[in-house]
Amino acid sequence: MEYQSLIPVADTIPAPSWIFIVLEQLLFLLHIILVNAVLGGALILLFKRISGKDEKNMINWQLPVAKKLPVMVALGINMAIPPLLFLQVVFGHLFYTSSVLMAVYWILIIPLLILAYYGTYIHVGKFASSPGFSKFSLFAAILIILYVGFMLVNNNSLMEQPELWTAYFENRGGTILNVSNPTFLPRYLHFITASVAVGGLLYAVVYFFKKDETEQKNEKIKDALKIFAIATSVQVVVGFWYLLAIPRDFILQFMGQNLVATVFLMLGILAGIGALVTGFLGKFKPAVVQLLITLVAMIITRHNLRMMYLSDNFQLSELKISPQYGILILFLVVLVAGLGAIAYMLKIGFNNKEGRAA
Repeated sequence: MEYQSLIPVADTIPAPSWIFIVLEQLLFLLHIILVNAVLGGALILLFKRISGKDEKNMINWQLPVAKKLPVMVALGINMAIPPLLFLQVVFGHLFYTSSVLMAVYWILIIPLLILAYYGTYIHVGKFASSPGFSKFSLFAAILIILYVGFMLVNNNSLMEQPELWTAYFENRGGTILNVSNPTFLPRYLHFITASVAVGGLLYAVVYFFKKDETEQKNEKIKDALKIFAIATSVQVVVGFWYLLAIPRDFILQFMGQNLVATVFLMLGILAGIGALVTGFLGKFKPAVVQLLITLVAMIITRHNLRMMYLSDNFQLSELKISPQYGILILFLVVLVAGLGAIAYMLKIGFNNKEGRAA
């Protein structure tokens, strides 16, 4: 059977596709910052607790970071919903199919995320009274987040490659994964190294807003930025591995054949190197700015790569529009109000004395 016959007909959309793509990219940016910060911050925190480093200052310098994690997990989960909805508006016929192919693993994400959320709360609640149980709870939460990232990479790669869907006829149990794809491992490792980098920056942000003017505070910020810079160095290497793993004609598009794709990839690489350098130099604000530029450029590059993979099977121009602008405007008003509430919560959380969570 030709795989093209397996691709469902795309649904009619209520507005031009570029609106939903821009919204999906913007909101995915907010979501991935939160997720990277939670996973990276948790990994760094667990390492510090297990290794016994900075044991004397654990309550003063590590607990404030730990208290941010439950709130950020909740925000990260909620911020996953809007970009996922916008993704489904445009690519729903592809995303639903890939989700069915790996349904057993996919459906487990919801209950596991609930456990991860509780795990971060238990970690804080038992931080001093039961250190062993506290560390185990954090470790379990980390494993769950790694599992979710693993499945998301699988789902996205299956969605982008309908030619792999014929595997369904040999496995109808909803357990199809795409781990044998040459891009899978670097793509997944890129997510993990990015998380460690953003986690280091999370530490720097928490320390930056900490009500403490001691010299030790500045040293802690520099140490956190060093973690950020080292992880970013590894991420650059993994990123080039990922680039070399994609099909050759896609590489050529990123190397000049497609001007837009090339510009955003180069912008992401240059800003990433700039973030790396400023991180090693201990420059907090320049590192944050250049990281944000890197993330924006790389998220756009991610979309460009998705469209390259889908070019033989789906074009945005194929989508039919049935205008419903009133509903869209109402949704956007509610969305902006929700984002404002989240921003206010984060502001309170990061400015609370002694690192108390909002």
